[in-house]
Amino acid sequence: MHSTNEILKGVRILTFTTGYAGPYAGRLMAGYGAEVIKIESRKGGLDTFRHYGQHKDIDAAPRFIECNLGVRSLSINLKHPTGARLIRELAGKSDAILENFRPRVLDKLGLGDGELRKSNPKLVIVKLPGFGSEGPKSSYGTWGFNLTAFSGMTYLWNHPDQDRPIGSQGVYPDHLGFIMGPTIMVAALLRSRLTGKGVSIDLAQIEGTAYTLGVTYLDAAVNSHDPQPRGNRDPEAAPHGCYRCQGEDRWCVISVRTDDEWHSFCCVIGRSELIDDARFVNRPARLEHAAELNAITQQWAEARSAEEVMNQLQSAGVPAGVVQTGADLLKDVQLRHRNYFASFPDSLIGPFEIPRSGILFRGMSEGPLRLPNRFGADNDQILGEILGYDEASIAKWRAEEVLT
Repeated sequence: MHSTNEILKGVRILTFTTGYAGPYAGRLMAGYGAEVIKIESRKGGLDTFRHYGQHKDIDAAPRFIECNLGVRSLSINLKHPTGARLIRELAGKSDAILENFRPRVLDKLGLGDGELRKSNPKLVIVKLPGFGSEGPKSSYGTWGFNLTAFSGMTYLWNHPDQDRPIGSQGVYPDHLGFIMGPTIMVAALLRSRLTGKGVSIDLAQIEGTAYTLGVTYLDAAVNSHDPQPRGNRDPEAAPHGCYRCQGEDRWCVISVRTDDEWHSFCCVIGRSELIDDARFVNRPARLEHAAELNAITQQWAEARSAEEVMNQLQSAGVPAGVVQTGADLLKDVQLRHRNYFASFPDSLIGPFEIPRSGILFRGMSEGPLRLPNRFGADNDQILGEILGYDEASIAKWRAEEVLT
C-alpha cells in the first residue's frame, strides 16, 4: 500500500522560518515526504519558538517541536560569506525555498531570488511576509495577533455591546498562511517541472486573512455601511447563541433556522405550545423576539449538561454543539476514531500527543510523524552527501564558526 509519507518524496525544500506560519508550513510538507531543511544559526537567526516555555535546551521548546515535526536542521551562519555561498550551492540542488522573514532580509545576505536562481532557474520561492514584500508597511514586524487586528477581524469578533475589542486568542492568520503556503507551493512545483521555470510567490498573510472577510468588505464598499460586531446574533436564526449549561464554564451553541427545526426544538425542550405562539410562529417573528427566545433557551439549557443539550437537539435534527475545551478535544470520540492525534512516548519534553494534519487519504497508509532533528544535527550529512564536501572542510568551517 502506498504511504502518504512519500507523496512528496524527492522534493527538497530549504526553509528560513520562525514562529508559527512558516515552520508549520514546512512541517506539513515534511509530513508528506518532502525533505525539509531548516536553516538557522546561533549567530542570529534562531527560530523564536525555540525560546518559548520553561526550558534551557533550545530543542526542548514544546511550540518549536509542534511546528517543526519531521524537519531536518542545518546550522549555518548566513552572515559569513562562506555560509551564504554554501546556501547558494544548496539552493542549486533543491526544488523550493520557503521563508517568512521580513522582506529583504535574505537579499541583504546575498540570498535574494536572483542570486539563488543563478544555479537553479527552476527554483520555486514562496514567501509568507506579514504585509507582503512591497509597500509602505512591508517592513513592519508582525505576529498573528497584529494581523488579526489589522484585517478588521478583531473588531468584528466581539459582542455588539462590548466596550473594547476582544477578538480571539487564536492566531488565525498563521493558520491560513501555513495552509495556503504549501498548497500554492505544490502547484508551483508542478508548473516548474512542466516548464523548467521557477516562480517567486509573495503570499502576504494580511491579505490572505482579509480574503476571508470578503463579504464584510463588500458590504462596506457597496452599501457605504460600516459593519459592526454581532456577537452570537445571526440575521437568519433564532434562537441562536452560546448558552450556559450545568457545570463550571460549560456551554453549548444552538442554531435554529427553519420552521422544521423550530418545531423539533420546541418538542425537545418540552414546550410544544410555543410552536403556534404568535411571537414565534415564523422566522421573522422569532428574529423579532430573539431576546425572549434566548431567555427560554437559557433556562432549559442551564438545567442540563452541555453534552445532554447537544445530544438531545442533534437527535431531533437541530444544530447544536458543545463548546469544547482542550481536555475535551483530547478525549473526543470522533477525533479518536479518525486517529487524529499522533503519540510521542519519548521526547525531550516527555510523552505527549499532537494533532496530525487532519487529512485522510483513502487507500493509503500513514506512517508515524517524526520529531524534528536537533539543532545542527544534519550539518555533516547535508554538506557531505548533498554538496560533496569532505570531513576536513566541514571541520574547518566548524572551527571558523561558519557552522554554528
